[in-house]
Amino acid sequence: MKRSTAPAPRRSRLSRRILGGAVALGLAVTGGTLASPAVAAPVEPEAPTWDYVQDVALKIAPGSEIVSAGRTGFLSVDPQNNVVWTDHLGRTTTLARDYGQFTHTTAHGSVSDVVALGNNTFVGASTKITLRNMVTRATTLVDLKKYGYRYLGTVEGRVLAAEKTADGGEAVHILEFQGEELTDRAVTELSPRFGRFRLAAGAPGKALLRYDVGVPDTTALAYSTVDLATAHIVSGRNMLGPSTEAAALSSTHMASIGTEIRGGEENYLKTVELGGASTPKTTSTRLDGVRRPTLGLTGDWVLYGNRQKLTEGSAPDEAALKAVPVGGGTARKVMDHVTSTTPAPDGTLLAMGGTVAQGEGLYRISAKAGGEAPTAELVAGTGQPTKVTLLGADAPGTAQLDQRPWHPRWHLSRRNVSIAVTLRHVASGKQSVSHLNPDLPDNNGDGWVDLDWNGLVTVGGRDEAAPNGGYTWELTAQPRNGIGPALHQKGSFTVERKPAPHDYTDNGSPDVLVRDRAGNLSLEDTAHDPLNPQFHSARRMVVGGGWNIYDQVVAVGDVAGASAGDVVARDRSGVLWLYLGKGDGTFDKPLKTGAGWGAYDAFTGGSDLNGDGRGDLLARDRSGVLWLYEGTGNWRAPFAPRKKIGTGWGSYDSITAVGDVAGASAGDLVARDRSGVLWLFLGKGDGTLDGRVKIGAGWGGYRQLVGIGDSDADGRADLLVSTPDGSSYVYHGTGNWRAPFAPRELTGINAPAHETIV
Repeated sequence: MKRSTAPAPRRSRLSRRILGGAVALGLAVTGGTLASPAVAAPVEPEAPTWDYVQDVALKIAPGSEIVSAGRTGFLSVDPQNNVVWTDHLGRTTTLARDYGQFTHTTAHGSVSDVVALGNNTFVGASTKITLRNMVTRATTLVDLKKYGYRYLGTVEGRVLAAEKTADGGEAVHILEFQGEELTDRAVTELSPRFGRFRLAAGAPGKALLRYDVGVPDTTALAYSTVDLATAHIVSGRNMLGPSTEAAALSSTHMASIGTEIRGGEENYLKTVELGGASTPKTTSTRLDGVRRPTLGLTGDWVLYGNRQKLTEGSAPDEAALKAVPVGGGTARKVMDHVTSTTPAPDGTLLAMGGTVAQGEGLYRISAKAGGEAPTAELVAGTGQPTKVTLLGADAPGTAQLDQRPWHPRWHLSRRNVSIAVTLRHVASGKQSVSHLNPDLPDNNGDGWVDLDWNGLVTVGGRDEAAPNGGYTWELTAQPRNGIGPALHQKGSFTVERKPAPHDYTDNGSPDVLVRDRAGNLSLEDTAHDPLNPQFHSARRMVVGGGWNIYDQVVAVGDVAGASAGDVVARDRSGVLWLYLGKGDGTFDKPLKTGAGWGAYDAFTGGSDLNGDGRGDLLARDRSGVLWLYEGTGNWRAPFAPRKKIGTGWGSYDSITAVGDVAGASAGDLVARDRSGVLWLFLGKGDGTLDGRVKIGAGWGGYRQLVGIGDSDADGRADLLVSTPDGSSYVYHGTGNWRAPFAPRELTGINAPAHETIV
């Protein structure tokens, strides 16, 4: 082969030095047998080529990028920057560890089984290049520092380097072995003023050089294709603006992506036909949305797209790798996303990325006969899906909302998604929709997505407590970058709570019954929102009319065996009637409990004083004796015979069963004397009460005191009070008998003077 015009002594010294290194390294690799040095000419492979039909499914480490490809394997770099050769039998060899994941470079070699390794972890800055033939395992050494050459890259085992010229530019040299001798040829058609050379791409027998053209006060760039066998330029200068970002080369075309004018913002795809014509055929196409371009050629097709990981991006369709004919035309999607590409010796293109159909991994893209668009075939998989996939779920089948929020979790293959979780009550259709956006900076892979459901559903634009019963859940995870379809998953669960004394709607939240002067009974269905803690009414519904025939209406909790609370009412003849709660906010027709109840001047109910899980009724006679009627759970006879639990209760103008506010297991009572002092009577759990404890004075300003149960879902009962002006306040139970109530809080429930809270 023709040698360069460099001085003979210098060339011979360089050849001898490299040959000596080749023998030494060859001995080290082969264990003492003299190995032939690596040569540029193709070597018959000992491993299967691309035409070989694989019997094994190749694997590649997740997060790896493709660097180069030969006839018998490919070179990749993993997330730890290890440079790894994988042959087509799946055998791997770790060759080096780079400074970073350098993928868009020819520094490790191109279109060959010969891998270039440097003496610097930033391989492009290396001064000594070791060429390792991955078929024969022979190695040779090229020492560039000795002669002042700057390393550009390697194509088919030929090393390209730049040398400073007297004109301030650079000369490009092609170094290759012929037998045991290294030849050094200069590319003579390039002006000595050109500089900042870069080996942009390689193809069988060709190399694509990028360089500054040396025009004063500009940074214009040019591309020229070099025939490696002759060291001649075969394409002339093909220019784009100063921000050219990607280039590709094949046996018939070169292509580049960049701006066409200095300072331009729009990227253009430019293709040039090779072949020595004085005016080569060129095509220029504007590319919208391409900001981090990758570029490749196969057959008569150009492939382009953004280098985008599966977890990156926010604009649909920008991640796809597309193919367009070299002469222009309609672009067609080939892969859903791509992170790196490299040409293969057979004219195909290798791309690291993913498709919805086959998942993440390394793909081989090849042109089809008859003008059909190229197709992508998975070569080595990472085992990861491209589409959002549910890897696991932990959605408890029961939500005990009176104890804690419902906490389902879903394990997704990636978390750069917008999630909607819809919970729907099967019986009523009431639903809750939660929107989750778990796209935090560290969410660059699979992980769990959590929901803490606070037990609210939305009805008519307002939140209310979720009813007990069966529910369905549906998760929709929409990729934020548009890669792949949305994930849809469904399941079911049941909401369960213990019966609450003031719950008539079977949703766990206290309901406030209000009777007006006309005898109409209404229900305020309350809700607790952790983000808006004020006790408020979610909705008001009319229960019915005609309740003015009663002089006493008392909420007694569940005394008849169902899950909903019940109500008793005494008419003016002294007959007591039982209204069974249906659980939907209404009551069944009244059931006569018995006569003779006119002997009592005060009633209260709802507390479980004997610890049997059912509400009890307390009645005070006109002599001040307090009597206990224990709930039986039998609607036909809802109360056991009365028990005397104390005397002297006539000194109180208000007696209220409040449930457990002091931390014990039994229900408690509070009583206000006529001087406005409030007293606490702790339930012992056997139907009796402990001695009174003074809570405090100043309670005489309240019109009513009502034990409403647990209004803030903290597991302790609360006290609702109303004032003459219609305002109402809630005192939350603390669980501490020494100070059983927290400071009052204004509620959103209005109770005018003409209405009575039950």
